[in-house]
Amino acid sequence: MIRANFTMKLDELDAGLIEKLKGLFKNDKLIEISVLDERDETDYLLSTPANRESILRSLDQLKSHDIISKTLNDLGV
Repeated sequence: MIRANFTMKLDELDAGLIEKLKGLFKNDKLIEISVLDERDETDYLLSTPANRESILRSLDQLKSHDIISKTLNDLGV
């Protein structure tokens, strides 16, 4: 198994990467390309109105100590 990692910014991506991949791997082999988006998790979770409302409501409940506690027995586990 050959593993190669390329780390670059999107504006650095060009056809040269494809040529490098072709040089590293045989033509009949499958390759996998993964893309990592470094989006901040908090921004992502707050990106939709429904998520934002739910998270903010939960934070308000936490601040006001309006917390519901359940045991495993209560949950049937």
